[in-house]
Amino acid sequence: MNVITAYLDTMFAAYPASPRLAEAKAELQAMMEDAYTSYREQGMSENEAVGRVITEFGNLDELAPQLGISAEIAPVPAAQIASAPVAGREPLAPAPITLDEAEAYTAARRRTQTRFATAQALFVLSPAVLIVLSTLAAAGVIGLGANESALIGVLVLLGCVAAAVLILVQRRQLLTPFARITAGDFTRSGEVDRWAGALASQSAHRRTTALQVAVGLWILAIVPVLTLSMLTPPEVSRTWIGVALAAMLLMIAGGLFLLLKNSGDAATAATLMQSRRAVGPGAREDRRSLVGVVASIYGPLLLVVYLAWSLIGGWERSWIVWPVGAVLFGAIVAGIRSWERYRAQA
Repeated sequence: MNVITAYLDTMFAAYPASPRLAEAKAELQAMMEDAYTSYREQGMSENEAVGRVITEFGNLDELAPQLGISAEIAPVPAAQIASAPVAGREPLAPAPITLDEAEAYTAARRRTQTRFATAQALFVLSPAVLIVLSTLAAAGVIGLGANESALIGVLVLLGCVAAAVLILVQRRQLLTPFARITAGDFTRSGEVDRWAGALASQSAHRRTTALQVAVGLWILAIVPVLTLSMLTPPEVSRTWIGVALAAMLLMIAGGLFLLLKNSGDAATAATLMQSRRAVGPGAREDRRSLVGVVASIYGPLLLVVYLAWSLIGGWERSWIVWPVGAVLFGAIVAGIRSWERYRAQA
């Protein structure tokens, strides 16, 4: 029922509040809830029932004559749009999103999703060469000193980070024409909501499969380290621990790439089905995910910690910052996602 209520709030947010619209909204909500209950009794799942109800009742233009609100939702004259807001009247809502805009935005997201997944994987993999060279050089396996191996590793790390940042900047530029959508500066329409719902349904199986494989890889990522530590002599494990840690990072990055590459349509549908619920100064909601904010700070902070530890305490053990940081970041992301889902359902 919360989904239906939120959908109705968004549907009516585009029009100035009035007693007749409030009455029509209550009537429509009762009709939708009755239909939802009927579909649930027929054996449909909650998501299926909500999707069917929105499909049937999601077009306010078609329902307006039946509800007697055709005059209330008539297009606003251009002169009124250009005029200053009248005291006591709600500010005008942003323009609704069209199906053509939604399809173009989805196509752009699909073209850039692999780049986004690659950039995130590069962030995770960036310290792998540094870890391998540092541990092998310390054990005398390769003909490089500690400083030379550290220098090569740091250069590779910085190169990976720079490449990832460049990819993200280019992706952002390609999505610039759709800034209105990514910022949520639009009102939803039944047509786009139905299309986005179908998009989410079509991608659900692929995303679920990718999530299962990714979680499996993340769980098994510790196996190379455990195997080396428990089944080899101490001198061998100390020599090759860097290779095991690099393998762990590779599995984590592979799972992350797979998940992000196959989650683009689901993320696009979620964006299209969100919009500003209010307009005017102070009414705009911040749609940015906290994960993005944390990630933008976490990576550079981790690099500063690593470099500080290495310069002060030596390069031999400072590599441990990266595997610990990767695991910690995964826990932080999981916590943020859980909190965001709880807030969305509250």
